[in-house]
Amino acid sequence: MHITIDGRALAGNRTGIGVHTAEIARRLRDAPLIASHTEIVDRSGLEQCAFRVDPMPFGVAWQQLVLPRIATEGALWAPHGTLPLALRIPSVATLHDFSSLTMPFRHRAKTVLSFNLFIGRSLQMATRIAAVSRAVCEEAVRWFGVSRSRIEIVPNGVDEFFTPDGGEDDYVLFAGTIEPRKGLDDLLAVWDSLPHPHPRLMLCGDAGWGGVRLPRDAEVLGYVDRTTLRDLYRHARAFVYPSRFEGFGIPPLEAMACGAPVIATRTGAIPEYADGAALLVDPGDRDALRDALVRMLSGKSLRSELRARGPERARTYSWDRSAALMTQLFAEAVR
Repeated sequence: MHITIDGRALAGNRTGIGVHTAEIARRLRDAPLIASHTEIVDRSGLEQCAFRVDPMPFGVAWQQLVLPRIATEGALWAPHGTLPLALRIPSVATLHDFSSLTMPFRHRAKTVLSFNLFIGRSLQMATRIAAVSRAVCEEAVRWFGVSRSRIEIVPNGVDEFFTPDGGEDDYVLFAGTIEPRKGLDDLLAVWDSLPHPHPRLMLCGDAGWGGVRLPRDAEVLGYVDRTTLRDLYRHARAFVYPSRFEGFGIPPLEAMACGAPVIATRTGAIPEYADGAALLVDPGDRDALRDALVRMLSGKSLRSELRARGPERARTYSWDRSAALMTQLFAEAVR
């Protein structure tokens, strides 16, 4: 079965959609063709895949004008959710979230334009649709009238690389893109009000857009490799993820797999995988976020309990299972 993948999410550092794309692509039995408008430098885990690069300055122009001429047999997988309108073969579109529709002010203008312009027609065109969570599935049904029978829930997984290793250091960790929609403003607003002395705050992830004012004592690590990230997860006194909006939210699941006690917001799939194995607060509720931090940092028994529950829960989210579900969707699409 020949699968062409819109590989634009793999062009930079792997986060979110890029992680999802790579983890599924490397598990497909038949090696896919990964196509992109720019070079994919990080090909780790994808050695069995074929690659094609047709250089163009704008990814959306490449998608609409060039990709239909590349994807001419089998099926096209669109990990971003949008399809080239001139496509003439079966397709599977994956939906991660609709935040560019609901919170356009928290995204770059070009992201909002390219997604919002093509998502409606793409959902009409797609042979099959995958959604990373029940929440995203319901949004597609509600906003675009997509039949539930066309949508399969294909959740993100957690790589077996992320495992616990005991120990606890004196820091609280955030991992994710450093941008407003991740709720860092909420975290930073309550951080200085925590009882002193409190742990260091460590932030790791790519710089996004929009600017976030960081306190002087926050340690900003930037994008880190997965081995460093695993070590940071493993030894954090707490992992905090105050995101305002998510379709899924991979970092809390990875943190749970590594045994970090997690505080996260009730958004997207996070309640689906973390309820009962993490402390959850409503997005934007700064009082609740502060209370959760105080509870976690002062509660050794609570942290121990969550360190045990997290890995157990995370093990139920497997990339192997996600890849098997996607393989089934591809087969149904070309049938």
